[in-house]
Amino acid sequence: MIHSSLRPSGILILFALLVLCAGSAVLHAQDFFQLGSEKGAAPVTVTGGYRLYGQTANRQGSFSQRPADLWRMELNPTVSLYGVPLTVNLLLSSEQQGLQQEINAFSFTLNPDEVKRIVAARATKALEDYARSEYGELLQNYDSIKDSLKTADPERYKEVSSMHQLETMRDVSGNDITNYTDALQGLGLMSDVEEVMSHFPTIGVGTVFPIFSPLTVSGVRLTGASLEWNPGWFYIHLAEGTTQRPLLRLDTVRTDSGLYQSYDQSYYGREIYSAKIGVGRRDGEHVFITGMYGIDDKNSISFTDTNTTLTPQKNMVGGLDFKVDPIPGIWTLQAEANASLTVGDLTSPQFSTGSVPEFLLNAIDSNVSSYFDWAATAQTVVNVRSSGTKFNASVRRIGSGYRSMGAPNLRTDLFRYDVRLDQSFFSRQLTAGIFYRRDRDNLIPYKRSTSTLTSLGATLGLNIRKLPYLRVSYAPYVQENDATDTLYQLSNHATLLNASSGYAYRIGDLSANSGLSVGYQSSVTRNNVADYSVFQINGTQTIGFVFPLSLTAGLGYITQNATAQAANDIVTVDVSGSYVAFETWSNSAGLNLAFDALNGTRAGFFLATSLPLGEFAVIDLRLERNIFNELVTPPVLGGSYKEVIFRGTISKSW
Repeated sequence: MIHSSLRPSGILILFALLVLCAGSAVLHAQDFFQLGSEKGAAPVTVTGGYRLYGQTANRQGSFSQRPADLWRMELNPTVSLYGVPLTVNLLLSSEQQGLQQEINAFSFTLNPDEVKRIVAARATKALEDYARSEYGELLQNYDSIKDSLKTADPERYKEVSSMHQLETMRDVSGNDITNYTDALQGLGLMSDVEEVMSHFPTIGVGTVFPIFSPLTVSGVRLTGASLEWNPGWFYIHLAEGTTQRPLLRLDTVRTDSGLYQSYDQSYYGREIYSAKIGVGRRDGEHVFITGMYGIDDKNSISFTDTNTTLTPQKNMVGGLDFKVDPIPGIWTLQAEANASLTVGDLTSPQFSTGSVPEFLLNAIDSNVSSYFDWAATAQTVVNVRSSGTKFNASVRRIGSGYRSMGAPNLRTDLFRYDVRLDQSFFSRQLTAGIFYRRDRDNLIPYKRSTSTLTSLGATLGLNIRKLPYLRVSYAPYVQENDATDTLYQLSNHATLLNASSGYAYRIGDLSANSGLSVGYQSSVTRNNVADYSVFQINGTQTIGFVFPLSLTAGLGYITQNATAQAANDIVTVDVSGSYVAFETWSNSAGLNLAFDALNGTRAGFFLATSLPLGEFAVIDLRLERNIFNELVTPPVLGGSYKEVIFRGTISKSW
């Protein structure tokens, strides 16, 4: 991890040295070194890229913690040494502050999945080229001609059979090359080094973001190490590190009764250890067991008083997930079930009971603040490509006491099931879909009431050749609870209806595209205390000239109605244009206006330019000017203001 104490100048010097070394290698060892993979293979190939971003403004955004002036530097090169890909990811930002968790990040990764991705892309292109060749008909009719072709022309049969395996790899295994290396090597699409590398583990050191499953480890930033290995039938994934550093922060908070100080924005140092092991393929059929252990260091910070709800905690999660394909490429079943035990306060008194052995209580370090719950999900997907049918059904139950420190954004206290069916007709010119979903909370009755959300709807798409396309969606939903106290009773009936259409055509030498979208949303609440409705319509028109100039104009109208509020009408106008000079220099400008009858007028414009500098950089500059003339909201609450924002980016991908 790159801490705030590390000077960015050192990183910038290192970055400059890397660029100089790369330039020197290009000049003196063209056959040995290659910048970018599109120029062909070389013993040493550098791909990836970098991005330098800066922004300055005359004000900080309303209710935003993002500063008015900031910079960021991102560097993510992948150096392939004789087919072995080594990746470095670096993020530095002026937003790094001592009173919040880390933003700066650094990691080093050995990632064989990059080799698999390159080989799969290579195979897809070869398959497409072969399908267009004079032998493409043999591939299309493989099942009916394979026996006769094997006798008449064994060499041609071997070639077509290998191509048929690539089709199976694409359609059934989702481009997982693991079981198709013989065919890939036979067709010259995979080198010996790439075949060996495809069996190596993925190793990441530094700031990593491991993904085990949505219920266990997902979405957590981990400063430590991660190893994932899936050689054939065996699978293992290990991750360990720090998810938050110790941070002592005393804030002054204002309430109706006055001012008080709180440590609630402080953090204990936290470590997590996770492992996943089993048999099968990660993206195919498998059975995996997962475990996660997270604990706060209760001695990492100390308080001068007890005016806080913050406590050191511990969390243990364990479970099982599996996936099977009853009909490969058509029918998939997968499920996951986990249990969690959380100690809410490591400083609370310990349990003492004769019904549970003492050694077990000591092993889990459980105390009076402990709580237990479970979570499970299941899903089935049927996808019949030949008939254009796709069916998806899923169910999930996540208890209110279920918790995983490795999945900080997981929604709990939820029972949901949903079903969706999509069908296409007439060579995919007509598509239709229906869906149904129901949510319920209060799984262990501890709230005043149980809330439910029921949603159903339908979609329709028309893509008739040489005619305008049409997209329509209709989705009513009901939100209600069973509270006995009328003060807390809830009943919302909402409707969402959207339709859009568009058509591309030519007017002489001009290319044109017209679009129209209409939307309606309404909500009827209990006793009509908060009813509202919104109707909007928006039309766009784009004109492209023979020379590299295109113009776009949009006109919109919005009308809003709400209980106990005056009706409001808003008219929006958007105009923009883009021009490409010297075939590479892109320039654009635009103006947007909003005439709000109730709240006032809003206006803004932008100027942008993008210019490539050889093979080493692309410069993007953007200037914005926004003027909000609010009639109702005072400036202190984000009302009237004038702002100027300038953004600049220097980047390049190879």
